[in-house]
Amino acid sequence: MGNSKINPKIYSALGQGGSMFGITLPDVARKKDNVIVLSADMSTPAGLDKFKSLYPDKFFNLGIAEQNMIGVAAGLTDEGYKTISVAQACFVSMRCFEQVRQFLGYMHSAQVLVGIGSGFSLTLMGNTHYALEDISLMKTIPGMTVIAPCDALEAMKALEAAVQLESPVYIRLYGGTVTPIVYHEDFDFKVGKSVTLRKGKDLQIIATGSMVYIAMQAAEILAGKGVSASVVDMHTVKPLDIEVIDFNAPFIVSLEEHRMVGGMGDSLADYLSQYNSHPKLLKIGASDSFSIVGDYPYMMEQNGLSTDKVVERIMSFINR
Repeated sequence: MGNSKINPKIYSALGQGGSMFGITLPDVARKKDNVIVLSADMSTPAGLDKFKSLYPDKFFNLGIAEQNMIGVAAGLTDEGYKTISVAQACFVSMRCFEQVRQFLGYMHSAQVLVGIGSGFSLTLMGNTHYALEDISLMKTIPGMTVIAPCDALEAMKALEAAVQLESPVYIRLYGGTVTPIVYHEDFDFKVGKSVTLRKGKDLQIIATGSMVYIAMQAAEILAGKGVSASVVDMHTVKPLDIEVIDFNAPFIVSLEEHRMVGGMGDSLADYLSQYNSHPKLLKIGASDSFSIVGDYPYMMEQNGLSTDKVVERIMSFINR
């Protein structure tokens, strides 16, 4: 991608999956002859229909059999193919954990896993389909890179970077279509290197995935209250970019649409705990409970992840 102006309406309408698989994936396949895409009955929901039409010999739908998909991908990878396996985030992480651990981790199979519909994205499908533990699970696998893009453009760049790695990668996508856009212009994306979107002196907000947009909104509201907040897009949750952590900030806030247990906030806490003196850390994530089901705004509000709730939590934290 060149340094051209981005049309946010196009990417927002396509969503992360539509942009990644409808725009970037065909380009990747043109450049890499060995790319094979496997789907767990996710062609239309993931936005893979265009790719399937363009490259029917590179696309295989294995049906609702995610564990089998990981095994097939491992075999293809062992034969020299670059496999990209796509399934709902809840199933590719939880249902397939043993297969992912053994084939991608233990065997160091350089597959790309893409989990769609993470967090509360699947709304009315309920708690069985919410993916709020996937980061925690994927983080535990040795050698696994975990990426949670914040918008469609970053998702596209994440795929471009992931297929170049010689190690396993899990990419966590959220939402359907009409997802918020954080990046309105092209930018440099590097695995393991975060992006500082806003600078401030009173606290540092480190967010990942869907919560980056919320963090930017919250920072604007906080500025109106006299609080200067920096915002970091921690797109790579593992390996964590520890160099961006601001030890001069009195407060650090982690934001993620994921359980707080085992999430990005825990990784930050683990790192900070090595030091006798460090900023106070507030972890904001999904509540430690199974939620009453509703639409996406309701789920975010119920779990304290809406913009207003985040601002409320931050103000209470820094004023106590």
